[in-house]
Amino acid sequence: MSHLGVGNADAGRELVAHFGCGSCHVAPGVAGANARIGPSLAHLGGQAYIAGVVVNTPGELVRWLMDPPAVKPGTAMPNFGLSRRDATDIAAYLLSLR
Repeated sequence: MSHLGVGNADAGRELVAHFGCGSCHVAPGVAGANARIGPSLAHLGGQAYIAGVVVNTPGELVRWLMDPPAVKPGTAMPNFGLSRRDATDIAAYLLSLR
């Protein structure tokens, strides 16, 4: 469990690699995650907003990860069909990035 009480950050980092997030984003600690198509995730934990539209809280980040187009219509970020558990673990990893 992460110190944030959200999920397992180590599992989340592995899921970021598994789902290929690095094909669009820079993601620290994830091998090969150095693309610059989408925004860098390097400091996501310290950002005030997610995608410029919702406050960066654990719950909102999980909601975003589970269905980005529902949160921000027209976003280039696809819906990967993440389970709540996977989204929670990925959120724990992302929120640990400061």
